[in-house]
Parts: sequence; structure tokens; C-alpha cells
Amino acid sequence: MLVICAPLAVLVGVVLAGDPPAPPPLSKVMPATDLIAQVDLCLTGCREALADAPSYMEKSRQVARDAHTLAALALVLAKHDQDHRLTASSPDLLAASRQLAKAKDYEAAKTAFAAVESAAQGKSTGAAAAPQWEKVAGLGQLMKQVTFVNNRLKRNMRRFDERKDDNARDAAVLAAIAQAANYDTHEVKDPADIDKWYQLCGEMRDAAGDVNAQIHAGDKAKAEAALANLGKSCETCHETFRVRTSP
Repeated sequence: MLVICAPLAVLVGVVLAGDPPAPPPLSKVMPATDLIAQVDLCLTGCREALADAPSYMEKSRQVARDAHTLAALALVLAKHDQDHRLTASSPDLLAASRQLAKAKDYEAAKTAFAAVESAAQGKSTGAAAAPQWEKVAGLGQLMKQVTFVNNRLKRNMRRFDERKDDNARDAAVLAAIAQAANYDTHEVKDPADIDKWYQLCGEMRDAAGDVNAQIHAGDKAKAEAALANLGKSCETCHETFRVRTSP
């Protein structure tokens, strides 16, 4: 649905409407282990970017993009029906990731990232409240990640067997971002379009989940067909909504 070859949708003002439909069991769409693999990848990138102040100045946009993605992943992991190594610390990961996303300078980012790393190691302070399904990350930043991840997934599908784990991870993170995007309707211009927004988010999530499932099944032809369906959901979104990548 949303953005694949480009960023997601545009909408303006807060639309008051019914809640999005409940997602299917998340284990059927995005295995927790694949999501955690993306958490680890984001941590590696942020750690390198925060090695010193000059590095952060150069890569602050990457840190912001990854911080918003980590927040979306933490929300999904907190609500996941599979037990996983971050089950207890997902609320802490969410809170710390949101602080990292808000950081305006190197020192603030470094402090927030220390808390992100601690939570990603499974350490829980017990202070973070249990997350609810709600907006936790900027839509524009998430769509930047969608574009980046989707392009990588399409490249790596050419080496299907060699890149199986990477591809499964990327499909899962696209599904997670689509699920998180459900709760950011601030750009929906017409309240009559809100159900369409929910529908498109669900279609993207489920299409990405199908890609993930076919990769795990080792069926390249079906994985490629599912990836094509994912692209079609993107096109449908672009036909319905405008597009931007600002936070």
C-alpha cells in the first residue's frame, strides 16, 4: 500500500473517526525474530553514527529515520503474540526510541541511545507503561525507511537463497511499518477517506507479510509474486493520496 518505490501518503489535519480494525495475530504476518533482526540492524547504524559529534552531524538524518523505525518496531513487538527476547523490555525500547527521535543535538541523542541499547539488551526499568496501539513515530520518517528497505529488498531478491534472512527481515519491517502507520491519520484530508486509509495500511501489511512467509517457505516464485502485490498496494495508495516524506 503506502510507499514502496516512494514515500507514503499525504493527509492534513487530524481526522476524528473510528479506530483501525484489530490486526491479525502478528506472528502470522511478521515473526518477532525478523523484527528483532531489524532492531539490531538499526542499533548498529545508530551506534556508528553516534561514535562522535562529527559523525552524528553527518548522519543525523539516518539516526532520526532509524529512531522512528525503532519506535514502530518496539510498539509492534510490545503487542506481539509471540514471546521473544524483548517482550519485557519493549515498552522501554519504545520510550527510549521516541526520545532518540526527538533529540536535537549529539549529547541528547547519545543519552537517548544509551537507553535504547539497554532496552534492546532486554533490560527493563519497569517504569514504562504498557503501550497501546497509537501513533508513535512520524509518518514521513517511516516512509523514508519504507523506500530504503523496499529498494534493498528488491535488490536482494535476486540472490534469494543467499539473502534469505535479510529479505525476511526487510519484509517483516515493511509489515510492521504499515501496521504502525494505521495510527497516524493526521494527513487524511477528508474524513470519508479514513476507512480507505485503514484498508490500504492493512493491505500493505498483509502483502509484506505474504512476502515474508514465502521467503521463509523458500518459494522464490511466490515471494516475487507477493512482492509484486506489495508494489500494487503502493500504487493504489498513490492513486488515492498525495505523497510526502516530511516528519
